[in-house]
Amino acid sequence: MRRKETIVFRKILTQTVSGIILSIRNSLFSLEVPMRRKDESKKPIIVNYINDFFYEHDKVPTVREIVNGTGIPLSTVHRYLLDMQEKGELSYNGYRSARTKEMSEVSPIHGIAVWGTVACGPGQEEEQRFIETIRMPETLVEKGDYFALIAKGESMIGAGIFPGDYVFVKRQQTANEGDLVIALFDGKNNLKKLGFDPKNKKYILHSCNPNTEMYPDIIVDELQIQGVVKGSYHKH
Repeated sequence: MRRKETIVFRKILTQTVSGIILSIRNSLFSLEVPMRRKDESKKPIIVNYINDFFYEHDKVPTVREIVNGTGIPLSTVHRYLLDMQEKGELSYNGYRSARTKEMSEVSPIHGIAVWGTVACGPGQEEEQRFIETIRMPETLVEKGDYFALIAKGESMIGAGIFPGDYVFVKRQQTANEGDLVIALFDGKNNLKKLGFDPKNKKYILHSCNPNTEMYPDIIVDELQIQGVVKGSYHKH
């Protein structure tokens, strides 16, 4: 009798353990594991980096350059590029580079040479030496011969030109009153707003700074227009 009881007990124990294991297994499979969601905040970071890189280097960045520039892991960048490719948000060849819609719509690139600095305060003799080439979409500049200078001083902050800004100048020898110009007088270049006193027949070079005591107007009999400012760019 004792042997039969032992066999029955083992059978019950086996069935019980099997039932527990099956129950646990079913419970595990019934659990809904949420899919990992993409952090949408990373998308504009990637797209903005691609656009900025393109405007600065005149070429699209590689995936590795996107990773190094944004600090986002390689696998994550690749996954987002594929996702945006599927949604038609950009063009990605799945290997090296990606082109955004903004890049596809941009006009041809115009190279503008940066030649030294220009004083925004008292005129200074500046050494004109080639520094670099700034690449800009042609839609942002008028047709013509352009060069760029780096602003020095604070006399033109009222015109939105701050120290270190890149000033784009259209090379020409004439200008209208009120234009921002690169004016040469006494052998010195200066960035000022052009004015004219018809009564005294003198040129007035205005500063654009509310502190007129520190940045007074410059009055000259003669000057030479080197070019007219068409825009400025604050390089971060």
